Amino acid sequence: MADLLRTFGLEPAVPGKTFYVTTENDEETFKGTVTATGSVTNLELFAETGGESVVQDERGRVYLTAGQILVYSPDGKLEKKIDVPERPIDLVFGGADRRTLYVLTHHSLYAVRTEVAGL
Repeated sequence: MADLLRTFGLEPAVPGKTFYVTTENDEETFKGTVTATGSVTNLELFAETGGESVVQDERGRVYLTAGQILVYSPDGKLEKKIDVPERPIDLVFGGADRRTLYVLTHHSLYAVRTEVAGL
């Protein structure tokens, strides 16, 4: 296999900010830094768990879909799990205050209220 990351979904990449990418095949999540030109550099392993989607909140916590929703601290420690009735495949923060985490599954869309706004 080529040295590729197979991932799904689109997330904003903000220059100077940390960017996360997850891969379901290799079950790993990486973090890197976004440059002024929009490329991602300094990729390093963030978590030895991967999935279909990854988003982050204003506190730097990382929400990862991997059978359920796993919430990691900015330093890569698992803080909690959010269970939904079906396997989540995509995540996006929304709502007027960006504190609603929308969870897409193959058959449904769920909304989870969060303590902190998403990016």
